[in-house]
Parts: sequence; structure tokens; C-alpha cells
Amino acid sequence: MKEITVLSFGAVADILGQSNLKLSNLSSTDELMQQLEKEYPALKNIPYAIAVNKQLVTGSASLEHNAIVALLPPFSGG
Repeated sequence: MKEITVLSFGAVADILGQSNLKLSNLSSTDELMQQLEKEYPALKNIPYAIAVNKQLVTGSASLEHNAIVALLPPFSGG
């Protein structure tokens, strides 16, 4: 069984109610987002970036067993 770890930060973690999730049987970031937005509809209303194994991704990315996915809220300068 393929398992991934999802780390969330800031407003994303607030919506999820936790900063660390373990999920199984997802093959892409698209599948992950569909599942999370179904369970947490408020995610559709905020912008966030996705990183897989510390690499920012755009579009859909493949998820391997033990991948670490980070959901990153917008960064503000300062």
C-alpha cells in the first residue's frame, strides 16, 4: 500500500485542523487535492502551493510511496 505524508502550514493547517496527515493510495497531487477539497471544502477558497519531497510543483505530480507533500500558504514579505 502506497502511503504519503501531508504536512500543512498556516491557513491550510487551520482548515485541516492538523499539520500532519497520513494518506494512502493516492497516485498524484491532483488526486490528493480532489480528496482534500472534498473533505475540507474551505481549501478551494484559499491559494496555496504544493511541494513534493521539498520541490515545488506546478500541475499534477506523481506521488511515490513515502512521499512527503507540503501544502504551503502564500508567503508574505517582510
